[in-house]
Amino acid sequence: MKMKKTYYLNKDVLPTIPVPHDCIIKKIRIEHKWLIFTFDNDTSYYDSVRKLSPNIRNLILKYHLSNPEDFSVYKCSKTLKRILNKECYIRQNTRKITKLPRKRLEYLYHNVGYCSIITKLHSDAPVMIDAGVDYLVYEWIE
Repeated sequence: MKMKKTYYLNKDVLPTIPVPHDCIIKKIRIEHKWLIFTFDNDTSYYDSVRKLSPNIRNLILKYHLSNPEDFSVYKCSKTLKRILNKECYIRQNTRKITKLPRKRLEYLYHNVGYCSIITKLHSDAPVMIDAGVDYLVYEWIE
């Protein structure tokens, strides 16, 4: 059974959006005006999801981009972090985002603003996605 929930970021009041903290992303796709995250099976294993519904097997999270070119991907440079002793993010080619799940990619958190979301992920290094988003769609699969 699928349950869809839409969260609009272009309204007067911003919604409270659940965070699939520590959940593993197995696939990222870019389709027309969508940035789509497909999470690993057994998503309910993680506390952040279990409290929402203990029967959730999988999650598909879709960002509807206000402009398909309006998102950026940044990856922390391990070399600069070692030299400067702080996180330094370098902008990446946005098409490379689909290759990130090859290494264990975890969803950490997101910050939302009016028509905007900043998402923090982690694989072999911290990754940030800054996107202009009209709305998000959560597809919970039981």
